[in-house]
Amino acid sequence: MRSFVLCVVSIFVCQALAPVSVLHAEEDTKTYSLRFKFTPGEFVHYSVDAQNQFTVQLNQNRETTVNSAQTQKHYRVVAVDESGNATLETMIDRVQMSVQFNDGVPATFDSSNPQEKDLAQYGPIRKTIGNPSRIVYSPVGEVISVLELQKNANGSIFKEVDKKNAKHADKDQTRNLGFLIPLPEQSVKIGESWNENYKVEISIDKTLRKKVPIRRVFTLESVQDQVAVITFKTKIMERLNDPNSSAQLIQKTPAGTIKLDLEKGVIVSQNVSLDKAQVGVFGGKGAMRAVSRVVETLIEPAEVAQKSADTASK
Repeated sequence: MRSFVLCVVSIFVCQALAPVSVLHAEEDTKTYSLRFKFTPGEFVHYSVDAQNQFTVQLNQNRETTVNSAQTQKHYRVVAVDESGNATLETMIDRVQMSVQFNDGVPATFDSSNPQEKDLAQYGPIRKTIGNPSRIVYSPVGEVISVLELQKNANGSIFKEVDKKNAKHADKDQTRNLGFLIPLPEQSVKIGESWNENYKVEISIDKTLRKKVPIRRVFTLESVQDQVAVITFKTKIMERLNDPNSSAQLIQKTPAGTIKLDLEKGVIVSQNVSLDKAQVGVFGGKGAMRAVSRVVETLIEPAEVAQKSADTASK
C-alpha cells in the first residue's frame, strides 16, 4: 500500500510540476520587439515633475539651492514615412518653477501668468514655451535629424539643422530635445540589455574643452499586461583624476525606470533619480552634492481636455 501511495504521489508531483517547468522555459526563451508606434495626427501629452537640490560646501560655508519644476509638454506626429520614421513636433505647453537659495524667499515662475510678472532670470525659459521643434525618429527611438523653425521674408519653415555647426549637434543635447529613449534593434528577452553611447563636453580650463564618453545601459526587467518595464544606469567611461572635471558631470549619471506600452508603442512613465557627491572641487578642498528626481507621466486625452478647460477659465 505504501509503495502504491508513493507511486501515485510521485505521478501527481510530476504532473503538477511539468506545466510550471514548461512555463518557465517559455518565459526564458520568449523575446520582445520593443518599438515606438506612430500614427499621423496623433497627440501624446506628458506631465513632468522635477525636484533638484544642489549643495556646495567650502570650510564652514554651505549653500543649498533647491528648485522644482512642473512641466506640461506634448508631441504631435506630423508624418510617418514608408520606413516607419516619424516627424514629431515637440512643444512645451506650460512651466511652473520655484528656485530657493538657502532660507531665502523662493523665486517663482508660471508661464500661464502675464509676461510682465516674470523675473528677469526666467526670460530664457519663457522663450521656450509654445515654440515647436521637430525631430525625425525611427521606430527604435534613433534621432534621424533635428529640424528648427527658421523665419525668412516669405514666412516660417522647418529646416534640418546643420550637424557640423548646430548647437544641438551633440547627441546628448539632441536626446534632451526629445521624448523618446533608444530601443534595441533586435528582439530581446527579459534580462537582456542594450547600450547607448554618447559624449558630453566639459571645460578643462578657460580655453580648452574635451568630450567625455558616457554609456547608458538599458535592461528589460519584465513584461506584464503588455507593459514593458525597462531600467537604465549611466556610467562615465573615462577615468577622470581632476575633481573639477568630475564635478561638471555630477548630474550626468542618473538611473531610472521606464514603462513602455508595447501595444500602443508609447512611453507610459519615466522615473529618473540621481544622488551624487564630489569632493575636492575647490583646489582640493570643499565638496558638492546633487540630488534630483524626475517623474514623467503620460496624460490621457480626457485629462488633457480638462486641464485646458481649467487653464482657459482662469
